[in-house]
Amino acid sequence: MELKTATDWQSLHAVLRSKLRATGFNSDLQRLLNNITDMVSEFSKLEVEARRIHKDMNLIGPREQLNAAIKRLDQLLLMAHLMK
Repeated sequence: MELKTATDWQSLHAVLRSKLRATGFNSDLQRLLNNITDMVSEFSKLEVEARRIHKDMNLIGPREQLNAAIKRLDQLLLMAHLMK
C-alpha cells in the first residue's frame, strides 16, 4: 500500500475503510483514517503547486510522511483484527 499521487487515495481509502469495518468500531483508528484524509488533501494542494511550477522536489517529504502514516494505520488495523 503506497500513495504515489493524491488520486491514488480513493482506492487506498476504500481498502482501509473495509479493513476498519472488519475490526469493528474503533474511534481511535477512525480518527487516524480521518487525519490521513486531511493530510492527503494538503498533499493534493502541494501537487497542484508542484505541477504549476514544474518542480516536484517539494513533494518528497510529505509523500514519505503520508506513506508512513498509511503503513502505520495498516499495521494497527492488522493488530486490531488479530485481537478481535
